[in-house]
Amino acid sequence: MRYDPAWLDSDPYRQLIDGREAGDGKVLPMLDPSTGETFGSYLEATSGEVDAAIAAARRSYDGGEWRRTPGALKAQLLESVAFEIRANAQRLATLEALDTGKAVSGAITYDIFEAANAFSHAAALARTAHGDVRRSAYPPELLPGGGPEVLTMRTREPAGVVAELLPWNGPLMTGSQRIAIALAAGCSIVAKPAEEAVVTLVELGRILTRAGLPAGVLNIVLGAGGTVGERLVTDPRIDLISLTGGTATGRRVMELAARNLTPTNLELGGKSPVIVFADADIEQAVGWAMMAAFVNMGEVCAAGSRLLVDERVYDDVVKGVAEAAAGLPIGDALDPGTFIGPLINERHAEKVHGFLSRAIAAGDGEIVGSPALPERAHPTFMAPTVLGRVRPGSEVEQREIFGPVLAATPFSTEEEALTLANGTPYGLNATIFTRDLECAFRVSAALDCGSVNVNCHFTPDMNEGRGEARKSSGHSRVGLDAYTRLKSLNLQTRP
Repeated sequence: MRYDPAWLDSDPYRQLIDGREAGDGKVLPMLDPSTGETFGSYLEATSGEVDAAIAAARRSYDGGEWRRTPGALKAQLLESVAFEIRANAQRLATLEALDTGKAVSGAITYDIFEAANAFSHAAALARTAHGDVRRSAYPPELLPGGGPEVLTMRTREPAGVVAELLPWNGPLMTGSQRIAIALAAGCSIVAKPAEEAVVTLVELGRILTRAGLPAGVLNIVLGAGGTVGERLVTDPRIDLISLTGGTATGRRVMELAARNLTPTNLELGGKSPVIVFADADIEQAVGWAMMAAFVNMGEVCAAGSRLLVDERVYDDVVKGVAEAAAGLPIGDALDPGTFIGPLINERHAEKVHGFLSRAIAAGDGEIVGSPALPERAHPTFMAPTVLGRVRPGSEVEQREIFGPVLAATPFSTEEEALTLANGTPYGLNATIFTRDLECAFRVSAALDCGSVNVNCHFTPDMNEGRGEARKSSGHSRVGLDAYTRLKSLNLQTRP
């Protein structure tokens, strides 16, 4: 048996509204990407249910029970959620793999760790959140009253009711990172997981409810972005819209949010460069470049999907990455030995294959390595593929593929490397491999992106470890700043 059927303790999965589960909408199937089979179902939120979820969040925020809860008590609840995530690691990782195709071993190693750590980190923020006090630089004798001083006290207040729109590629990890910080800030939330992956977000809502989160503080509605999502982002009762998703979706959200001038946090797509200079530790660079490109089948916004290599070591690096990728175990996402599982669904797999076939047909690159798939593999599977000598400016070099396709391009000078690295519409992150510290700082300063990694790609702890995305990768503050608003109090005092 691939998994314990009792771990799916709800069929269909339902909305969480005002502390209770509800569902009157259409029943929709949940598909296992490894097999294409239906393993369960969920109920799509009706218009009335979306309205009820927003009303519950609005009521809970305006009532202030959670917003005014002391930070130490918020922290206790958030830490208890982290404990329960860790205690249920195998079950949650299995459900994530079943729903998304993510390899279960990776889900335990990365996603469960990050989800639990997000709540532990948020607990620390809830305990220690603070503002500051400043003395005015304005000459006091010029103010009415004869020589007072002005003190400015700055505090952070919750952003209010947040519409949290979440992705399908890492729903538990990403959802935990967003929801935990929003709760630490004192916000109330209506969260919508992607229609392709709902299970672990509903499970997270249940964990928070059991932990004692007041009714209405977290509400979860299920369904498509074009219906359920658009109802959320156009509702004037929403104070902040937070989206983790594709660039096209981000543009649509901004367009809709403009109707009410609702602020947005957008973490969108990427086409991140991994730059390998000739002096780099080649073995280290090869290992990281393979991981950056192919972890979670390349379905990662921060994936290192472009490999830029100094011409002097290009052949060694690209050959090394292709050989490493060829050894990655491909198979059922629920097999603990799998590294490369299926893509999220057949539609997305066809899209990824289209990028690759067009690149080959146009002569925009040459396949350096692409291992064979297991016999009778479901159409959602795709082998990790390294494309060499990719033409700068080509589709495969410019557009986010969101699949296991790595585009490798050589460079001759540092200036050429920077031109290539900055030469896409995206500005999420970048990676540099070099032993030269001055080169690392110089190139980092010249890269037009929010986060730069040196001699690594994914850091072990992503909480507060990210910069702010740029260009078509979106815009958002990070950490507690993303879910709070700054208030200043100017106080005139007499000597």
